[in-house]
Amino acid sequence: MTRDQVFKIVKWLYKNFTHVTVENEELMPKEGPVIITLNHLSRLDFPALIMLERYNDIYCVAADSYRNFPVFGKFINDADMIWIDRTKADFTAMKRIMTELKNGNIIALAPEGTRSKSQALLQGKEGVTMIASKTHMPVISLGVIGTEKWMDAFKHFHKPRITLRLGPTFEITKIDPDNREESLRTATDEVMCRIAALLPDHYHGFYAGNPRIRELRDEWKARGDMILPEE
Repeated sequence: MTRDQVFKIVKWLYKNFTHVTVENEELMPKEGPVIITLNHLSRLDFPALIMLERYNDIYCVAADSYRNFPVFGKFINDADMIWIDRTKADFTAMKRIMTELKNGNIIALAPEGTRSKSQALLQGKEGVTMIASKTHMPVISLGVIGTEKWMDAFKHFHKPRITLRLGPTFEITKIDPDNREESLRTATDEVMCRIAALLPDHYHGFYAGNPRIRELRDEWKARGDMILPEE
């Protein structure tokens, strides 16, 4: 199948078998390169991005452990997504990521690096921070809500209710070479807190109680143009 054919199939499946709500989509740049960072609850997270207006520009980063999965692996491959080996520094994947960003496309990845079995945020890994700081590309946070409940919904003959909630774009500042480790961790925590601020509190996991989440929510609430979690 072609990339376009895969997208049409996935979009049809989501429109007919789920209820997806996209919030704050006006914050997404209409064109140009963007890095989307999102939480990872289930295998439905990344395909759900098909419901964004700029879905044609999106290239998701997928663990190559899925490559041999029947159907799922083929869909990822035919959709021309980016395979990455999480067990090493995958320079082939990094080169492809840089190329797509230079071409004005969107790279979507989960800083946690894997699905969260606890259904709450894991500590973020530093790969996304290194990519964003090196490319100076805008980053937009995306909170995914409800995909972890899809199996239970189907068992009860209900359509899963999924929310994709976007936050404002921001840029990760240059990493301090003299204090690289701490600088990377600080920037990565900022990325994760921005995702957390878009999610209901029970999703916060590793970042529960982090004061930066409250600061961000107060800052965004003052804007007056965003949908935020109910408190």
